[in-house]
Amino acid sequence: MSSKSHQEKSAQVAIILSGIFPGVGQFYNGDMAKGAGFFIASLILDVYLLPEGYWDIIRGQIPLTLNLYLRILVLVLFRVAAVLDAERSAREKNKAITKSG
Repeated sequence: MSSKSHQEKSAQVAIILSGIFPGVGQFYNGDMAKGAGFFIASLILDVYLLPEGYWDIIRGQIPLTLNLYLRILVLVLFRVAAVLDAERSAREKNKAITKSG
């Protein structure tokens, strides 16, 4: 029986987890330092770039300005980078397991 660190990782699960919150997909892949980096960076970016909060924006209590759109764009790009990194990492780990097994 193989150990948990040598089990194949689902790229789809890594994508979903990282999409829910950046860093969680990296944790799933076993990349603890990278996961912590994405997780903490996401918290900082959310607080710094959207001090209004997502809920107030969704409810329409915050005027939609170019500045707000640009801040949201930065957050979206960061989350896309986290998702792509989690997916790439899962695939690379699976290739390494296949080659060594």
